[in-house]
Amino acid sequence: MATCRTNTRSNMDKAESYSSTYQPRLLLVDDDPAMIRIIGEMLAEFPNQRFATTGEAALALARESKPDLILLDANLPNMTGFDVCEILKSDAKLARVPVIFVTSHDAPALEVDAFNIGAADYVIKPLVAPRLQARVRAQLRQRHRVMEAHARRHQEGAKPATSKPTGVRVLGILADEMIDTYRHALEAIGAVDLVKDCNAALDLARSKEPDVIVLDARCCDNPCNAVRALLAEFPHVPIVVLADRRDVETEQCTLDAGAADVIAKPRRSAVLQARVQGALVSARNAREEWRAMLEAAGGASVHTFPVFARDARGR
Repeated sequence: MATCRTNTRSNMDKAESYSSTYQPRLLLVDDDPAMIRIIGEMLAEFPNQRFATTGEAALALARESKPDLILLDANLPNMTGFDVCEILKSDAKLARVPVIFVTSHDAPALEVDAFNIGAADYVIKPLVAPRLQARVRAQLRQRHRVMEAHARRHQEGAKPATSKPTGVRVLGILADEMIDTYRHALEAIGAVDLVKDCNAALDLARSKEPDVIVLDARCCDNPCNAVRALLAEFPHVPIVVLADRRDVETEQCTLDAGAADVIAKPRRSAVLQARVQGALVSARNAREEWRAMLEAAGGASVHTFPVFARDARGR
């Protein structure tokens, strides 16, 4: 055990030094070169970008150099974005790479389908730069935070997550009407604990640690601070925020505070369920990636905790 902890600490030290200069690799996929240019400019803070206008080219680029994040249009010639995503998720080397669908299809059924085949997020055109930037940062940050939290738990000798009782526990911080609307969707995911304010949520989470938290932004005076407070104690737990569709500021702020996803209200129960399960899958993928890194020979060929070059808000 002592040798294992020493190796883990060494890998973490190397990762922290490396991550200060590491530039995440983005793969942008759209059949419209003008749209690729727009997305690339919106994401200028991530200059390590590659581009593809077909699914075949996207797969070739991903296999040639594994990206940290893929932004994928649903409409592509020959094979759709859904086809590409399914192929990526069936490839052992690429299955854990998060995929954000960027599409003009505002159809709940397609959104659910995207998450069911492994998408990490689903962003609808026309694009709003702060929204897209926050969602890209959120995916990179979520992966980094979950991996780091589990590495530190391992270093401290905590029992691995596999020792936890089976089943998913969902903590819902919801107003009365949201409970009525979404209770069934959450119960389909796992055991549900419900509270109506953030202070009560912290107390409950300490006694019954959740696997995922669903937070209605209206239940907290400052939802961004609430996300930070929850993550300070449960950094490996994904938080999904429910916010008004027009409230881009809260969406950006909570994502930059560390939320895994923000869902615009009102949203169908099937979409909520799919997106919450998507957040759980993303967290699981990060845990599996960390374990694979730990089992590798010294983690020499793995950039342990990739992060973005800077946070737009300086945090």
